[in-house]
Amino acid sequence: MSKNMMLFFIAGLALLLLAGCTQSQASSSSPPTQTPEAISTESFNVGLVTAMGGIEEKFFTRLAWKGIQKAGNLFPIETSYQESVSEEDFARGIDALVDQGADLIITLGAEAADATGAAAKANPDVKFAIVDAPSNAPNVRGIRFDVVGVSYMAGYLAGGMSNTGVVCTYGAANTPAVTDFMTGFVHGADYYRRQNGVDLAILGWDVYTKEGVFLQDATSEDEGYQMAQDFFAQDCDIIFAVARDAAKGSARAAQERNRMFIGVIVDWYEAFPEYGNVVLTSVMKNTDQAVFDTVAAVAGGSFRGGEDYLGDLNNNGVALAPYHRFESAVGQGLKAEVNQVRDNILVGLLRPSEPWIYEKNAP
Repeated sequence: MSKNMMLFFIAGLALLLLAGCTQSQASSSSPPTQTPEAISTESFNVGLVTAMGGIEEKFFTRLAWKGIQKAGNLFPIETSYQESVSEEDFARGIDALVDQGADLIITLGAEAADATGAAAKANPDVKFAIVDAPSNAPNVRGIRFDVVGVSYMAGYLAGGMSNTGVVCTYGAANTPAVTDFMTGFVHGADYYRRQNGVDLAILGWDVYTKEGVFLQDATSEDEGYQMAQDFFAQDCDIIFAVARDAAKGSARAAQERNRMFIGVIVDWYEAFPEYGNVVLTSVMKNTDQAVFDTVAAVAGGSFRGGEDYLGDLNNNGVALAPYHRFESAVGQGLKAEVNQVRDNILVGLLRPSEPWIYEKNAP
């Protein structure tokens, strides 16, 4: 598109000039690359306490276990897991792994934070990592994800794919962990609107007042279904559902109304193939990569507790999922623009946590 060409040309030039700098300035929160000489040949034990739902829970557990298994193919580790059905199982599972002699224990989600912190303080010689939560003890590594930039890409994509000129989003709860997705999405869609001079309404989250649409019950598929139906009645044809299981209801509503759905945390096309025909893409937290990197840090002697690993666009900690069945529907031009948006974010030409105009009332 002609209005984009100049910015994209400048961005491409900036990429060439800054590529060396970008590659050499590794994120301080990401672990250093391990060399064969740095890897320990001494065996150690890695244990996982699953999220509620057991080893087959699809949002974090399945990928965390995949990351551990991948590490097991490269490093001399013994692996095991403890399944959780309720929050009370977090402490029980951690204690069981401590009793089994685990050297590294990985837990999942803010729900497990209290149990993880208490166990870490009681067992200072054991290393801990908690996915999707910050460190809360000197021997705990937090594993967090910066989702604003990749959500910006999803918003830009939605703007380019909408047929009705209305896109929408909602969240499971009004917390930063949720609204970071929504903010990136709104800013990305707004960037598409302003760059291309199109009419595009963006419903569900006001980035200025910090008011938006949220579930009353974060686990209710029925409420997720009704939420989507309400948006679709306002002509929204692409919904960005920032929720876990409740978002299945929204995907089902999208199927009934022939609308498009964007998921979060995992690639919904792969995790929930029953909704694959409406999944445009997903904003993924690459839990498997983050967990693998954490095990590698232990193997390489670079593990540090009391701080956080941040998965972002720079270290492949987050990513936009493939378009799958929409691969041919997303034109080559729009694909190139979405990729360029990513590059512009990486070199600092776009600030995804802020509106493109950087002020509310600019023309």
